[in-house]
This record gives sequence, structure tokens and C-alpha cells, in this order.
Amino acid sequence: MSQRDVAEYHAKRAAFINNDRALRPDYANAAGRPAVEIEADRVIHEIRAFEASSIWDGEHQNIQHPFPGMEFLTGAEYYFIIT
Repeated sequence: MSQRDVAEYHAKRAAFINNDRALRPDYANAAGRPAVEIEADRVIHEIRAFEASSIWDGEHQNIQHPFPGMEFLTGAEYYFIIT
């Protein structure tokens, strides 16, 4: 695969992502968001990134396959093991 192929792939990928985002109702108003909403969004992204690395990517005793969205009743007994 050449550098040109990689650059073309990245350009097409970026265009695809932008087109997908343009279909979302909240995308049109993204530029006019208040500063507090932008800060809240940043905090939520940080929390989710920390959760992804500390819980879902890690190995935990007695939990074979933890995954985001695990139902509460399925994961309830494991919650106390993780914390």
C-alpha cells in the first residue's frame, strides 16, 4: 500500500465521518453551543475514556468478558468485585 493510497483512504474516511455527522440533529447547532455545554461534553468524554481504559480494557478476576452496556442484573454481582 502506497502513501497515496493511505492518504486517499484517510480523506475518504474523513469525508464519510463528516457526512454522517451532518445527518445528526445536534450537529447543525454545534457551533452555537454555550461554553458550559462544551466543557460538560469534554468532561463526559474524559470520564468515558477513563472508564474504557480502566474497566473495559482491563482483565478482572471472575469476569470473563466485561463490555460497555453490560446489563445491570448481569453485571451487578461483578460490580462489587471490580471496585
